[in-house]
Amino acid sequence: MRERIIKAAVACDYAGLQKLGDEKGPSVRFSYDPDQDMATTWRIQEEWKDSPQPVLARLVHVLNLPFYQEGNLYWWPTAFREGATDADFDLLKGIYPEAMIADMRKEKSYIGMRVGISVDGDWQAAIQGD
Repeated sequence: MRERIIKAAVACDYAGLQKLGDEKGPSVRFSYDPDQDMATTWRIQEEWKDSPQPVLARLVHVLNLPFYQEGNLYWWPTAFREGATDADFDLLKGIYPEAMIADMRKEKSYIGMRVGISVDGDWQAAIQGD
C-alpha cells in the first residue's frame, strides 16, 4: 500500500489516492473538512492561490522516512511516536521549514503529515496538524 500511495502521489493522481483510501471501505482519517473527500481537499490545498500547500510532496517524503509500529498500524514518520528523538526530528529537514521543526522538537509534538497503514495493507490515516 505504501508503494501504491507514493506512486499515485508522484503522479498527482488524486482520484487514485481516493480509491486507495477507500479500497477496504471508506476508512482513511484525514485533516480538514469532514464533508469533503480527501482527494478534493488535497487538490484545493495544493492549488490555494495565496499559500499553496505541497500536500502530495509531503506525503511522498514522509512515506520515504523510517516508520514504527503501534498495535496493528505502521506509522510514518517516527517523529510522531511518543519519545521521538532529535534524530527523528532531524529526518524532517527539507520537508518542513527549520523553524517549524525546531518548534515541534521543543514541544516534543509532531504536527506534520503522518500516515498510518494497517499490517494488512489498509490505509487508515493521513493527518496533518495537531
